[in-house]
Amino acid sequence: MQPYQEEYIANLRDNAACKTWNRKGQKKQSFEEWLAWRNQEKQRAEERGKRNMELLREGLFPVLDHIFEAEEETLAQLGEFAGQLLGGGEELDVGLYCQIHSALLSVARRTKNRQNIIRELYCLGMGYFNIYNKLVGLEYEESQKYMSRMRLCFGEAAAYLKYFDEIQDTETRGYILRSRANISLGNFRVPSEKIQIVKGTLQILQDKGYQEKEPGLPWDRYIYLTHQQMAASISHSKENVMSPQDVEDIMESVYIVYQRRLQEAAEQNRKPPLRPMFSYCTIEHYCGMYGLEELLGRLEALMDEADPEDFSPDGLYGIISLTAFYCQYLRFDPELVPRREEYIESLYRRVLDYVKDFPKASENESLFLYLRQLSYTYVETRNSIPYKDFLLNLQMNFTPEVYVHSKVVAEAAAAFCRIIIEEEPGFFDDIPSIREIEDPEEKRREIFRFARESGMLFDAGKLNFMNLYSQAARQWLEEEYEMAHLHTLVGARWLEDRDSTRAYAPVALGHHYWYDGSRGYPETYQRLECPCRQMVDIIGLLDWINNVTETARLHMGMEKTFEEAVEEAIALEGKRFSPLLTVRLRDPSVVEQVKKAYTEGRREAYLQLYEWHCMEREKEGDGAL
Repeated sequence: MQPYQEEYIANLRDNAACKTWNRKGQKKQSFEEWLAWRNQEKQRAEERGKRNMELLREGLFPVLDHIFEAEEETLAQLGEFAGQLLGGGEELDVGLYCQIHSALLSVARRTKNRQNIIRELYCLGMGYFNIYNKLVGLEYEESQKYMSRMRLCFGEAAAYLKYFDEIQDTETRGYILRSRANISLGNFRVPSEKIQIVKGTLQILQDKGYQEKEPGLPWDRYIYLTHQQMAASISHSKENVMSPQDVEDIMESVYIVYQRRLQEAAEQNRKPPLRPMFSYCTIEHYCGMYGLEELLGRLEALMDEADPEDFSPDGLYGIISLTAFYCQYLRFDPELVPRREEYIESLYRRVLDYVKDFPKASENESLFLYLRQLSYTYVETRNSIPYKDFLLNLQMNFTPEVYVHSKVVAEAAAAFCRIIIEEEPGFFDDIPSIREIEDPEEKRREIFRFARESGMLFDAGKLNFMNLYSQAARQWLEEEYEMAHLHTLVGARWLEDRDSTRAYAPVALGHHYWYDGSRGYPETYQRLECPCRQMVDIIGLLDWINNVTETARLHMGMEKTFEEAVEEAIALEGKRFSPLLTVRLRDPSVVEQVKKAYTEGRREAYLQLYEWHCMEREKEGDGAL
């Protein structure tokens, strides 16, 4: 690699390391010492981010702009650089990885180098698959663009199968077959679509003609992994019910994987892994051998086998992913929930404890995937951890920057609401739950509570995109801006499905939508139909101010003072922001009160994180931060 590429990678790793907010092994620190350290780490991260943008502008972007003129050595270095950004189970910068491989694919098409085209299509497809995995919780139509992009790459590479005889390179032949298998990745409208693709792949891989033409490929491994894909094709969605033919097609693969893993476990004198055991139980259920009640019982037995101190892929699957599937089945029949409330609570407690103890948690993509799954399927009961608290716990663990930002917006929103209702006591009476309160003091308390809770939860959907918000070390690319927009849809969907958070779903959905409807996102938010639109407007304004002055400097390249942000908000009066709010920003005393709320909210958020980490360290027997 070139020096700028090596420096860029080093900065990415340094920024990932500084995302650890818990200073293990350090001497005990006071809050002030810890806060000074955190501010210093944040400043260093921003400096590395700026340096990385310099490296890209000076080193990479000029090469990409003139990619057709690049020499072979330069192209090879780009490929090696991309391999460091995403590879070997490590994700450092998937967005830049896709940019580079897209450029290399353009070169391969220009030169009509078939082997390079196939390789680059496969690599780009893998990058898009990695991005797609962040979209848990979105509807099929909302994620279809990302799935289609991924499948187009794999589908085009797989189409070169008709030239298998002409292509003599073993590695390229392997890319063709792997691409054919990977067409089945992602969601489908109905299970049979995916199952038919996997069946076709198995037929190709088991064809003796292909095997004899290329004996150097690991055919047995390809076939086994494709059986795993088939076994994973079981639909756990109530909307996508499998047909009897779907079940029949899956059964053989489930059995093959199950028997092989049992044999491997026996040979190694260890317990069978949980994933094939789960698939086996599930397919028996779909075959009609037993009902949902017994399936849940078998899942409980599997989850009880999971070791909370096992941080291997199987332990991770057993503690978190099986819990997510268990909740998904409970959502099929809510009547099965009440007698399992205590057990559900124990599962959630175990998950949170497991997450806190997980080594190098910020680097494990499987952990994030399974947590996204559980956040989507979470079943809230009367006695379990409220969904609101579960999400905030994950924020403190994995996106503390988002937690701080949410706390700042929450406190500023409460302060702004206090200013408003002193002048207009009925300002929030569009909200039914507030309008029905007759006692003025009780109404004030409810408004402040609603403002704070809205502020804490409006960005919940960012948990789906941890890499964008907590691990970036440069400004976002255009595609990443586009993906960041999806946090509103994810957050709204998560919140509206649970009693403790349903009231805040409109705020999560609409806080980036413009007041006049001319711009913003998502289009599904209709301001005039939203009863709590005044609160959505407030959160949207205060979120924007804190973004452009504090939290979005690295991602967006913006650097404004608080006063500059207020002036720009006023300039956008009646367009992006409600004139009922911006008119108050013309009052210097109001601006000072809001600014003070930001400062105090930020300090309070840091204090909460400090105390939370102290408590966790004491549990570990260290007591130091």
